[in-house]
Amino acid sequence: MAYADRAALITDPMFMGRLNACIANEAMGKPIPDPFADQILRAWSYGGQVFGPLIISLPGFDVPEADVTDGMLLSGVQATWDRAQSLAGIVPAP
Repeated sequence: MAYADRAALITDPMFMGRLNACIANEAMGKPIPDPFADQILRAWSYGGQVFGPLIISLPGFDVPEADVTDGMLLSGVQATWDRAQSLAGIVPAP
C-alpha cells in the first residue's frame, strides 16, 4: 500500500469530482426524507469530504486516478455508506 498514491487521489480534482458524482447518484436513490442524502445533495463537496478518506482506504485505491473505475467508486460508496453516515453524525430516517 502506498500512502503517497492514496494522498494523490484525495487531492486529485478529477477523482474527487467523480467521487462526488457517484455519491450524488447514490443519494438520489435514497427514500425521501433522508437527512444524510439530503445534505449530500445540498452541498456538492460534502459527500467527498465524508466519503473520501473511507474510499481511499479501501483495497485497490492505491492507483492513479485513471485506473480507478466507476465500478470501484460505486462499490466503495455502497460499502461505506453506513460508516460515512455514522461519521457525519446523521441519524438515519425511520
